[in-house]
Amino acid sequence: MNCFKSIASQEQTIQKSRFIGYTFIGETKHDILRTLQSIAREHPHGSHLAFAYQLKTDHGFEPYYSDAGEPSGTAGKPLLQLIDVHQIVGGGIGVIRYYGGINLGTGGLTRAYGGTGKLALAHSVIEPYVEYIKLKLTINYNELDNYTHVIYSMNGSILDKVFDEKVSLSIRLPEGEFGKLKARFPTTEIHDY
Repeated sequence: MNCFKSIASQEQTIQKSRFIGYTFIGETKHDILRTLQSIAREHPHGSHLAFAYQLKTDHGFEPYYSDAGEPSGTAGKPLLQLIDVHQIVGGGIGVIRYYGGINLGTGGLTRAYGGTGKLALAHSVIEPYVEYIKLKLTINYNELDNYTHVIYSMNGSILDKVFDEKVSLSIRLPEGEFGKLKARFPTTEIHDY
């Protein structure tokens, strides 16, 4: 599986209709919907915003697409096919259409939406997908700098710090690094987030 490291937008005009393609990143449906709302706000006069995305959930990989009022299977489905071919997870592709007055037909729409999505995809940076886990650690104050260094060196991130009698860290870590973290700090209290 792959994911977007960087996103892009590209546009083209086909028979007077303007198509603007976007790639986007999102870990949850809420992230995706927020991004799509932002794109829609940027284009209040756009006729359609077709999109497709795929997320990793507890139930596996969940793809979704919307034709946004275009004939069934002509807009979102070709975008989902691009996601399938490139095995994208944790993101998607959206295409805004400004209707130019000429009907493109179902084949023309499929080519226009798919082609615009492909342009945006070609200008995005794709990298292998990494599964992350969220953990809580309880550490002493004097250990904070050492833990911070180790977590970042494992391509993890610190989501939250709570300072009480001890420091509680909420972290995000590549799943494959968990064993290394546990081996490095065997006496640390580590819990699921």
